[in-house]
Amino acid sequence: MKILQKILHRWVSKKITLQKIEKYCLQLSVIRSKNLENINLEKIKVSCVQRTITPVQCIEEFIDLLHSFIKQAAEDGSQLVIFPEYNFFDLLGMIPGFKLINRYLTRKARSLTTTQTAQEGDTRPEMASPVWVFKAITDSIERGMEAIFAYFAQGYGIYIYTGSYLTIQDSDIYNVGALYGPEGEQIGKQKKLHLTKLESSFAMGRGDEIRVYDLPIGKISFPICMDATYFETFRILSEMGADIVILPIANPEEYNPWKALKGIWPRVQESYILGLKSSLNGWLVGMHYTGRSGIFAPISLTPNKDGILKIACDCEGNHLVTEEVNIVQLREIRLQAEYFGDRNFEFERDYVNRVY
Repeated sequence: MKILQKILHRWVSKKITLQKIEKYCLQLSVIRSKNLENINLEKIKVSCVQRTITPVQCIEEFIDLLHSFIKQAAEDGSQLVIFPEYNFFDLLGMIPGFKLINRYLTRKARSLTTTQTAQEGDTRPEMASPVWVFKAITDSIERGMEAIFAYFAQGYGIYIYTGSYLTIQDSDIYNVGALYGPEGEQIGKQKKLHLTKLESSFAMGRGDEIRVYDLPIGKISFPICMDATYFETFRILSEMGADIVILPIANPEEYNPWKALKGIWPRVQESYILGLKSSLNGWLVGMHYTGRSGIFAPISLTPNKDGILKIACDCEGNHLVTEEVNIVQLREIRLQAEYFGDRNFEFERDYVNRVY
């Protein structure tokens, strides 16, 4: 396995180089926007990407895929663009033989009937742990992703959240995401704190801290997917003063609106925070990813009093969800909220001791 890992590492390292990325990006039509020249906290325009996994054969195809969303968002006046969890999955298409394996596993999974799934539970094809593959390709993909997003953030003069990708520290693999600023600088990087059952089975590492970044467009944090399942994450961020919480997701299950309610919508209502969700969709190695990108706010700030400013019309396909959010108004209603910040310290001490 170590020999295969070395071979794959060399292969991907040649396919994804900083020289190739720079050369191709310089050929693109990238015009710096004026979206951040006059910032008004009452009108911060944000864009959440929802996109389908599209295995690519070369890094140039991947750059084009990302650029199409960023260019449109910048032209629409967006000051912040966010991408979904596992935003690098398309690059797996560069691995020799991946296309055939992916086609076989996906066809097998799709052939399972709804009845079979209901009777047998999770009937997704079993597969060997991909950890050795991830360790072989992570360094190249991480460097490539960060170079691409730094270029586009600087080129268009806006903030861009990368979506999540993998990094290796002390031999452990982590799921991380980074935010880039209008000068191409990396503002911060955040590890996923709460792992899914599948990620735990791969022995992935987990983060142990979370930060809030005070930017001209508001105070922003960016946990990842499963982190929103637990109210504590958003409670902490709210106490740290966060205005906007970015949440990239990649849910490998059929879409269910009630299951979706375990995520960002209730957290936004509890914490009086603006929530931006970006979803990765489509089929990959027999797993079906679904979800609706959206922009969420406390109920009183939404026109229909439903906690939704804007949401994708479908749980699959490519969509760019763009809307203005009002940071000033958010802060005002947070101060006026009758029960916001209400605490029972005696209960919480007992709760923490029992749970953790």
